[in-house]
Amino acid sequence: MSKDMHFTNHHYLHLLLFLMQLMNTCCYNGELQPESFSVPLPPPSIDPQNATLEYMDPTLPPLLPTQNPKCSLHLLGAEFADTMGAPPTSITFSPPHECPAPWSSVILDFSATASDVQKDRIAAIWLDGAEILRTSTPYPMAPGVFWHVHKDITRYTALLRQPFGGAATENILSMMLENSNATFPGVYSVNVSIHFYRGVIHEEVDEEPLKLSAHPTTKGLYKKPADKIIPISNIIGNGSTGFWFRLTNETEVQSRSVMLPNNIYRAMLEIYVSHHGDDEYWYANPLRSSGPRRQEAGIELAPPQSNGGFRQVVALIDGRYAGAAIPFPVIHPGSVNPFFWAPVAAIGAYDHPSYDLDITPFIGTLLDGQPHEFGLTVRDCQPYWLVSANLHLWLDAWSDEVEGKLVRYKVPPLRLSRQADWKEMEGKSDMEGAVIIRFSGWVSSSLGNVTTSIRHKIKFKSHIEIQDKGATKEVDLESKSRTNIRVERDGMVIGRVLVDTEAPLQMETISSNGGGGTRFHKTKLAHGLAETTSVTAGKMASSSTISDRQDSEGSVLMQDGITVWGKGDTKSVYKFRDDKSCYLRTVNTVGGKVKEDEKSASCAAAGLIGATATL
Repeated sequence: MSKDMHFTNHHYLHLLLFLMQLMNTCCYNGELQPESFSVPLPPPSIDPQNATLEYMDPTLPPLLPTQNPKCSLHLLGAEFADTMGAPPTSITFSPPHECPAPWSSVILDFSATASDVQKDRIAAIWLDGAEILRTSTPYPMAPGVFWHVHKDITRYTALLRQPFGGAATENILSMMLENSNATFPGVYSVNVSIHFYRGVIHEEVDEEPLKLSAHPTTKGLYKKPADKIIPISNIIGNGSTGFWFRLTNETEVQSRSVMLPNNIYRAMLEIYVSHHGDDEYWYANPLRSSGPRRQEAGIELAPPQSNGGFRQVVALIDGRYAGAAIPFPVIHPGSVNPFFWAPVAAIGAYDHPSYDLDITPFIGTLLDGQPHEFGLTVRDCQPYWLVSANLHLWLDAWSDEVEGKLVRYKVPPLRLSRQADWKEMEGKSDMEGAVIIRFSGWVSSSLGNVTTSIRHKIKFKSHIEIQDKGATKEVDLESKSRTNIRVERDGMVIGRVLVDTEAPLQMETISSNGGGGTRFHKTKLAHGLAETTSVTAGKMASSSTISDRQDSEGSVLMQDGITVWGKGDTKSVYKFRDDKSCYLRTVNTVGGKVKEDEKSASCAAAGLIGATATL
């Protein structure tokens, strides 16, 4: 083979990798996308002592090679008691000397227990200021509750392989979990390990259903992990208050100015976000100009500002809109009815989804050698939201500089129709809107002159109705999105990605006086996530469909925001189907006990028809 021929084939290989990376570029990235193979599970998590009742998130385990981990590091063992206002717990981190990069897979192993009754808390883990896990603790109503999170963090390889030493924020693993023993005595004990794998990840389907448990890697999107990751986070004071930004209103923008390399050929902004305080129930927030406020003890009909059930996290580059996502309404373990989520968590509660925005068309605006401002805001938000982002950059190894230009930027305003009809404590509100965003830009690198065009459409609808003098509340929320990515080289289309996502939520709550200053709430809830992905690259094509749904019903007696008594039943159904395999898992809990936990590889059982509606 001539030198010129080798050079051409090398470029072609890189171009194919570039196209494969475009797979599954939807806004939602909650580790729900399985591939089905027979593989070993990661080593058993380190369970603190006196753990007796397992809480779980019925998702599939991460996709692993057939070999056991090449090496494992136990990085953190800590207790979180009275930690409100305390800085994160941090340890120095260096790559394992006995098995340096490259790795075929890297798994974060998080295990924890609650010593006693406690409220649910928000927690996060950062590497060098870049968030790699956001999680909620359970709402433990008895001593000895324990749970695990296994997350594929191979996409963060650029952080994991850094040599020891350097700047103050490098090679530091930090975890924050603000807990308080002022009301409840529970202490959270946490262990964090990382498992490093080598070897080929085989893509043969095993016929045994119970071995069909290999899975959630983000299929193709980070198949070749980014070469550099820059945290868009609160690094001031080395994250003494946590590396997340706190947003308290819709006009607030939190940002970080960064210097970027001049040889970027692909860029992705990954956003983490969670809602708290007055916006814990943003999806159930009615729209009206005044009241109802907290009219009676235990009834929270509306937060201080009744501005409706719509929120959107927005990314800005140098003050200009660069993408957005409607956040999936993660229900915290202590929300709605804590008995719904014991022992099975709500969708996304233990491993909060992140949202991927492809900003490759903007690369041409970032190659001037000047610092650039990356900002985050949440439309219509109230106190408070915790946000951060990771900027994933793919660099041209064959060139110190590339060229690029943003050639199309069409961002019409998202106009929401807002209608409200209220009389005292009764009435209804409706919000509805849609918008289509288009970006296009080219980058000239060793892969050639490649143009990336993005078309993103969202539709949103919210209906909230309150009757019986505030005693009955109904919520009907639906958000849909369609992301269409087209890649061209020399005027020819060489790849396409189409992702449809739908997230419905319906809830009805009937409240009454429970006596003695208590309130009795009876609730029915249904929520879910459906996602369909199709990818075409040359003559290769693939598609997959996911459906994750939960239906809950039960009652709870509350006093001053504290659970006095309750019961709840929840049915969780997870379905996946692609060109090669199928997967179905059904978990039924009744009165806090698991009555059914069934898995199947039957495509008939996991049949998915029209998972997302046409946009």
